[in-house]
Amino acid sequence: MNPTDYAWSTLQSLTQKKPSDVKLIVDEASEYPSLESDSRGYVLRLSPPKRPRDNVMSLHGMYFDTDAKGKASLWRIYRASIYHLALHTEVTDYTIYRDALRKNHTSEQNNKMFAISLVEDHAIRGLMRARWPGLIADTAYANHVSYRRLDARLEEIDDLALKSAANLLSYSMIGRPCAEMGAEAGKELENIHSDLINLENIIAESLNKFENNNDGGAGSRLNNNDRVLNAKLETSKRIVSFLEEGSMYLGEIPSLPYTDNHGPNSLFGNTESRHEEEGDSLALAFQELSSEAPREAEDRATEIESQTILTDWEYSLSVRQRLVEMYTELDPTSHFERIAFPGEDYAEFVRTRSKFIGPIRRVLDHLRMVRSSIDEVQGMESGYVDVPTAIQVVASGSARNDVFIREEFEKKSESWAILVDSSKSLESVNAQVKEILVCLAEVARDLIPNPAAWACYAFNENLYIVKDFSELYSNSVKGRIGSLSSGLKTYLPDALRIAANRLSRTTEDVKVLLVASDGFPLGYEAIDEELIRAIEQITKSGIQLIGLGVGSSSIRQYFRSNCVVNHPYDLMKHFVKAYMELSGSF
Repeated sequence: MNPTDYAWSTLQSLTQKKPSDVKLIVDEASEYPSLESDSRGYVLRLSPPKRPRDNVMSLHGMYFDTDAKGKASLWRIYRASIYHLALHTEVTDYTIYRDALRKNHTSEQNNKMFAISLVEDHAIRGLMRARWPGLIADTAYANHVSYRRLDARLEEIDDLALKSAANLLSYSMIGRPCAEMGAEAGKELENIHSDLINLENIIAESLNKFENNNDGGAGSRLNNNDRVLNAKLETSKRIVSFLEEGSMYLGEIPSLPYTDNHGPNSLFGNTESRHEEEGDSLALAFQELSSEAPREAEDRATEIESQTILTDWEYSLSVRQRLVEMYTELDPTSHFERIAFPGEDYAEFVRTRSKFIGPIRRVLDHLRMVRSSIDEVQGMESGYVDVPTAIQVVASGSARNDVFIREEFEKKSESWAILVDSSKSLESVNAQVKEILVCLAEVARDLIPNPAAWACYAFNENLYIVKDFSELYSNSVKGRIGSLSSGLKTYLPDALRIAANRLSRTTEDVKVLLVASDGFPLGYEAIDEELIRAIEQITKSGIQLIGLGVGSSSIRQYFRSNCVVNHPYDLMKHFVKAYMELSGSF
């Protein structure tokens, strides 16, 4: 299991939501987590652990040693981030604030968003206390680490709005303010914190009324509970009023580093690694959440889990890097801007697959029917005598003569590389690379049971390794397919050379390269001539080339074995037909 798989399994365990309902993306480009939405619901964007250099890991802009304690510290914060975003999907409905806190100016919007964010964070804490008390320890630890990252110069800054926000966040982390604000303002901040704790209590009490605390539906219960809604609205109004009555307007929306980010956040600039668990801030963080520090056995379990997952993850990064280097060396003269693994969007794969599940099943059912008739063994009337059967026939006086067995011909092994065009030109024929690859990959999984016998790639001005021969058809591979989008150019000859060179390194007897493209190479001078030369070289090497023209007959200019398809169903049928014909001819 890697950090992405862990995040998905945790999200589904906590919320019982499917990828069709909620999307989770572990995005290497993001430094901090965020909570977004699309037409289906929430989009959770998590920041993954990173390895900026040897013996150092980072998360949310903070650095950790790669010893057991450093990994455990990082892992606790990563888990707290998953819990926080996952429970947002259960308890948070931003539409309830739409009218109550409507403002127009940017500074007013920042005040409003900060208030809502703080209120919803405390609502999550109430849900944790009632339903998921086991999540509190990691949250308290993340609060402790976040507090230690607070800018030490807060006492010196003149921005009262930012200082007030810092104090409210400090209250939420350790139950105390972090900067002096004066008696009157300090008392009001303390009262706001009391209101936030009261909101937590209301939510916990509302959920604890039900006997079964694990039966789901927390979100609908809370968002239809007038007492909860009123507490949320009144507390958020109080925060906004406090800021604006003091003419304090936030230039940014501060948030804790492990929670959902809302843009620039200058409060947490300290990036040093902190592993010491002694000190007031850790004890105060647990006290603020009405929880006790984990036992030694629980700490040990966290260390083991972090070591296992993060060590495997580090190894997988090394493997991927070696594969990228190998593909780069396969064609040093390639025009590709980069060769890389795509990002991952497993939810998009699931949603795309559900769109084509009918055609996929029809093709697979037909394939299984064909295989069953081929594999059906009938009695033979010539060949070598099957002695036990012959004795039974003679003893019974039967007139049967199907007592022979035929020597089986050894079937040659095959390896297939699937290459899919992901350039803009395919959009003109309403073809999306992820749709094409979902259909081809789902059929390939059933058609070629050995995962080491097939690979697939996508290309535009970049080459994307979607699945190498050395990889299983895992959720990570499916996530890569879901993340694919169109590029600008069509470096078809370069993609062909690299895919063919990788295919030639496999040990199977028969090698087939299947290309799905509209057949319009584009991107550099004389690319048409380069494509013709690449095809000639590949054909001479003994690799079988098949061209599937997606919405265009131009593919026929270049590929001797070709067909034109206009729908994913046709695409899959021709793939299966080509496979069966080639399998039967060797």
